[in-house]
Amino acid sequence: MSLKQIQINHDPIDTRQIQNWDQVKVHVQPNLCMECSLVPQNPYQCYKCSKLICYPCHTEQKAKARGPKIFCQKCKALQYFNPANNSVFQAYRELVIACVNKRYGCRIQTDYKKYQKHIDECDYQRLPCNSPGCFVTTLKRYKQEHLTVCEYVVETCDNCNKQFNRKSMAYHQEKCGAEEQTGDVQQLKVELLKLRNKLDSVLQMNFQQEIKELQQKLIQQQQEIVLIIHQHNIFKFTQKIYFKYIFIQNCMVFI
Repeated sequence: MSLKQIQINHDPIDTRQIQNWDQVKVHVQPNLCMECSLVPQNPYQCYKCSKLICYPCHTEQKAKARGPKIFCQKCKALQYFNPANNSVFQAYRELVIACVNKRYGCRIQTDYKKYQKHIDECDYQRLPCNSPGCFVTTLKRYKQEHLTVCEYVVETCDNCNKQFNRKSMAYHQEKCGAEEQTGDVQQLKVELLKLRNKLDSVLQMNFQQEIKELQQKLIQQQQEIVLIIHQHNIFKFTQKIYFKYIFIQNCMVFI
């Protein structure tokens, strides 16, 4: 894969980032952007004089020109600019480039070919928070830590599934939790009433069963009492007859 094929539309490289500038400036200076004087990552070149312009500057100049041609500073005329050919990238092969995030702590130095890949993955690049309403920018390596405390992170309420940022979620949960609690209380009251009715029916059935058992015991006791009384009466009657018999026997002896 050629250098030309891997180029994408990224910001140009400041010459102050080039660590071996003194050694390569003779070859690189003619290939700087004609507008911003930086090393282009996705350059366009004039079809007539081959003067280079970086992609951001090319886009800006084309918008101003309102047409396919832009002004070439070398030709001093409107010219067509096309993507640069492979020969242009040969001048960039020997560059030793310090990361643009060096001021934030990155110490990586790389070549032209690997520079943008490093920039995309660099932990020291400053990134804006993605939460709507938050304007904080943090280093990529600290972004997750920021998201754990960011008040604008969008969260979903567990009760109603509505989304609020973390700043508003506490107030919402108090209100939503109170509504949920009221609903729970009403549900508990209904369940309690059902349990009470069920208990009453069970108690009533148990009472009826106990009443039947007591009635049976009462009847049984009454029968036993009647039997005892009956037996007692028979005993007394027999005793009376016995005493009468003895009395008669005694009287007959005296006669």
